[in-house]
Amino acid sequence: MPTDAPLDLDLRGALERALAPYVDDGDVPGAVAIAGRADRDSGVVVRGIRRLEGEPTDAATRYDLASLTKVVATLPSVLRLAGDGRLDLDAPLKEHLPNAGWFRDPSLGDRTARDLLSHASGLPAWAPFMGFASERRTVVGHALASDLPHPRGEVVYSDLGFITLGALVEAVTDTRLDGVVRDLVFAPLGLDAELGYRPLDEACPHVPVAPTERCGWRGRTLEGEVHDEAAWIMNGVAGHAGLFGTAAGLAEYARAWLRRDPALGDADLLDEAVRRATSPGQPARGLGWLLAPDAAEPIAPAGTIEWRAPHGFGHTGFTGTSVWLDPDADRFCVLLTNRVHPTRHHGGAIAALRRDVHAVAFGRDDGPRHEGGTP
Repeated sequence: MPTDAPLDLDLRGALERALAPYVDDGDVPGAVAIAGRADRDSGVVVRGIRRLEGEPTDAATRYDLASLTKVVATLPSVLRLAGDGRLDLDAPLKEHLPNAGWFRDPSLGDRTARDLLSHASGLPAWAPFMGFASERRTVVGHALASDLPHPRGEVVYSDLGFITLGALVEAVTDTRLDGVVRDLVFAPLGLDAELGYRPLDEACPHVPVAPTERCGWRGRTLEGEVHDEAAWIMNGVAGHAGLFGTAAGLAEYARAWLRRDPALGDADLLDEAVRRATSPGQPARGLGWLLAPDAAEPIAPAGTIEWRAPHGFGHTGFTGTSVWLDPDADRFCVLLTNRVHPTRHHGGAIAALRRDVHAVAFGRDDGPRHEGGTP
């Protein structure tokens, strides 16, 4: 765990200045950030409100982490099972999921966990589950029965791939994914009180949660229930979305990656996860993680990062969340917002906010790029 002393008062002040214009001009309702290294951090920096016309956000507020679920819950669960010899990353999926790709050619059953982790299985990006699915089995069944419209090796960022990985973890362990993640990953790291699915279950009904969207499909503002429609149909527990957490909890998870904590998996597998798994000409991805581009590649999608750290890696979430790490510099950065509150059509400045915060966190503070005003 980090020491009590802040890493650098100047860093804390710079983070506060980076957040201020985006919150004050209404680009996001509120934001929580923390940056640092494996043994020390800036302390949690907070600005703004949790909900419109409501209470302030604070360090204890849990945010819907959205697609950070892929690398904070599903990825380490797969790596732990692989390290324990219970799962082979290169075995056909049909060994554990015998109906995967049944009567399909090419077949998902012939793809591997490695294909899914690198988003190179050929699965489509997304499916409109809210239009036809009403229970967990329907979502998983559709993912397993999907055609593969893309060739193997072509990178297509796919929620269906991580829904399938969640089903794979459950098939191997005979346990629902949230229980696996808690027991294999979060409890060993001491994070089961900071990171988890379904934050408003009876075990902890009073934790503060940042609301997300006023959902036309569900007919209410979502607060403590997952924003992603497919994950909601899956009772809030899925491989691609559903996780909630605090900035401090996510920061400790990032530190675990910087120190290669064995609770995340064997050292060789952790190294493999942040090493390029995709072919030249395809987006730079490891296992789960998006990698920082090298000198021959354009900046990462949506301008989420601006530095070309040789071994940098990270991920973003649709709700306005992100975590990025530079192991060579021993640095990490966590940013949590609910930029989709009250609507997903709000918060278009999130890419610029991430750039400004990351510039500060990774020592590339060339001045703010905020231009003011809500998009």
